[in-house]
Amino acid sequence: MVTSASTSGGAVRSYRRRVARPAAISAAICSLLLLTLSLWNLAVAKWLHKRNPVPGNFYTVEGSQMHIDCSGSGSPTVVLEESASSPWSQWRKVQPELAKITRVCSYDRAGHGWSEPRKGPRDAETIVRELHSLLDQAGVQRPIILAAHSAGGLYVREYAKEHPSEVAGVALIDSSSPQQIDELPGFRADYEQDKRNAKREWWIDRLLVWSGWERLVGHCSVPAENYPGWAGQYDAMACRPDYVHTEECELEYLEESSKQAGRLTSLGHIPLVVITRDPEFRKDLSPQGVEETSVWQREQEASKSLSPLSWRVIARNSGHTIPRDRPDVIVAEVTRLIGYLRGGPAPPFGSTATK
Repeated sequence: MVTSASTSGGAVRSYRRRVARPAAISAAICSLLLLTLSLWNLAVAKWLHKRNPVPGNFYTVEGSQMHIDCSGSGSPTVVLEESASSPWSQWRKVQPELAKITRVCSYDRAGHGWSEPRKGPRDAETIVRELHSLLDQAGVQRPIILAAHSAGGLYVREYAKEHPSEVAGVALIDSSSPQQIDELPGFRADYEQDKRNAKREWWIDRLLVWSGWERLVGHCSVPAENYPGWAGQYDAMACRPDYVHTEECELEYLEESSKQAGRLTSLGHIPLVVITRDPEFRKDLSPQGVEETSVWQREQEASKSLSPLSWRVIARNSGHTIPRDRPDVIVAEVTRLIGYLRGGPAPPFGSTATK
């Protein structure tokens, strides 16, 4: 005997099967599409890497590959330390010019450019230890000139503290100050917020890159006209699944790095050139950025106190990215520093000038 209850139950099961089958097919199609896009993104990334050979050499440092690119000849060697989140190619307008007069090396910190990401602390002490080993393996003769932009200045200070006999001269290029987190208006609050947002943003960006979505919508390339001769390298570094947010790995350790760098209070008689953005150049500055300008300039001037053999140059019409905006100023002042170390005329120690 067929009851209404059994008839009803059979109808429900039949309905569920009819609904579940298309849903399962749709899920399978979506999964296949996602897998296809992911594999496509990985294949394109590998193809771009093969098509754009990386200048320089690779060495294994503490179990991971690190990239360094040296060119030119002569001494002292200039070692270029890039800003936070930037690859070695930040110096593409500076290195070729300096290489005409001496040996110059730029490199990628772990997780940047072509140096492999690695786990563990990314503070100044760790970065200096890795750089020191990399320079040893690359056969870079000491003493060297250390030239650093932005946050890279913290690592240069730490290097000079740990290895003072290996440093012939220093160039700080709109360098971060160990005091900037608490001295720059609003910086502390922004820094803490960035750290809180980092993990959530990492998961979102990782999903977008791994899925191939970022490449599909055209977010994995740069305008060739903005990077003449270098667009291929930048495209090859974009949207690599293993490198999602690894260039931001030092953010969490900025405060610790600042404290470590702040322990250096004097370079002794190591000559120092401080190159600074133009305080009158306020293009694209936010209201907070404008407010920070006077404090930043005071910190830049104060950094001259690290050495009695120091001078400062303000790069006219340049923002923070002096290696891009005024590479000529960097080349000119580092060339002056090299000349002095080779027995040439003394720079204008104690002065501050705009050029």
